[in-house]
Amino acid sequence: MDGNEAPLHNRDEFQLERLILFTDAVFAIAITLLIIEIKVPELHHGASESAILAHLAALTPKFIGFFVAFFIIAIYWLAHHRVFRFVTRYNNRLIWLNILFLLSIVLMPFTAAFQGEYPLLRTPWVLYSLSVLFTGFMQLCLQAYIRNPANGVAPAIFATHPDLDLVRPLVPMSLFVVSILLCFISSPWVCKLFLIVMAPAMMLYGRRYRRLLHEYEHPVVVV
Repeated sequence: MDGNEAPLHNRDEFQLERLILFTDAVFAIAITLLIIEIKVPELHHGASESAILAHLAALTPKFIGFFVAFFIIAIYWLAHHRVFRFVTRYNNRLIWLNILFLLSIVLMPFTAAFQGEYPLLRTPWVLYSLSVLFTGFMQLCLQAYIRNPANGVAPAIFATHPDLDLVRPLVPMSLFVVSILLCFISSPWVCKLFLIVMAPAMMLYGRRYRRLLHEYEHPVVVV
């Protein structure tokens, strides 16, 4: 030992904290941009209660798109928070995976605004769904990299932790794939309403999570 271990360790912790703070900042900006895309109605002539209500009603599809996109981004922030709490070290591969993950996040305000502007057309919803799939794929890559002990970014003991289960990000991804397929045989509104099944799908996944958690906390000892 040459006395430099502690400073180096502290520096690594600081750099890892910078990575997480940068990620949080990108999420905060992306989620704020969602509402900026919804403009306040301007009634320069003949402003009245009925005119205001008519303009607000016309904004309904945009607000629906906003709330969907808001909670999608929030869910992926929670997912990032959930998996990164296991990270104790970082390397260039992890940094670039995280950057590509953030790239998918900053695309969402545009794709969300696009499908909110044209709610009755197929292409905007397909584009938005593809951007969400991109985010889900990058989350899957991040989890796979973090849970692999060979990469050395998280302690090997967490490799089987249920919070790093690779099935979890596949659940919403599979639903968005089905939503895209539905666009070619039904209206865009049916595609969007289909995502209601995400709640029961995640509840169903909760059974798998609880089983994995029990197995993780009570490992079977082979004598």
